[in-house]
Amino acid sequence: MIEISKKELLNKTGISYGQLYRWKRERLIPEEWFVKRSAITGQETYFPQEQILDRIEAILDLKEDHSLEEIRTILSSEHSALLGRKRIENLDILPDGIFDRVDHLKDKKEFRRGEIAFMVMLHEVASDLKLPDSDFDDLLQRSLPLLEKDRSANSIAFLIDASGKIFVILAREGSQPLFDSGVKIVRSASLADLVAKLKIGRFDGEDEDEAATKATSSSRPKIVNIDLR
Repeated sequence: MIEISKKELLNKTGISYGQLYRWKRERLIPEEWFVKRSAITGQETYFPQEQILDRIEAILDLKEDHSLEEIRTILSSEHSALLGRKRIENLDILPDGIFDRVDHLKDKKEFRRGEIAFMVMLHEVASDLKLPDSDFDDLLQRSLPLLEKDRSANSIAFLIDASGKIFVILAREGSQPLFDSGVKIVRSASLADLVAKLKIGRFDGEDEDEAATKATSSSRPKIVNIDLR
């Protein structure tokens, strides 16, 4: 993940130190985005670059017409204001006919702002990459269910290009990432568990009970003499 320092952020956006930390206190910017790291001068604060720049741009746009409390509501994960299908179509921010083309959208009559923003972002990416309509529709069909599993406005969507096909991963710090339905997880493993298995030479995927039965009924697990320090 590309990061930006606090100094670079203030210079790039033109906001003040006071504004930045006021927005943090008002919970407009997540506290976990303020990451302290050691530097020659002592400590420096860094931020996830894309997320903080997008958030500050949104705050600056909204603050002309809304109070900080209203902005917090707009940015919150469970913002209750829903937009109807007709209203979205009139905004002309999504391709014509998209609600009838994608199965996941056909029966939906109202949408959260987060869903709309997500679809617009995907459409921008699809346009930049010159994806055919069929690929864009497939991307929406696979990825929109993720927003029903995790509605946090502080989640980060990663778009992954795998040999020309786009996939979506939704992740929040400290939580298990969510993958769109086009991604099949072949296997997941803890590195600590893999190291333990390496020490006893067992990589056949057997569970604990199975391994215990084999250990008592036949020979002991083979010990592999490898220094892992």
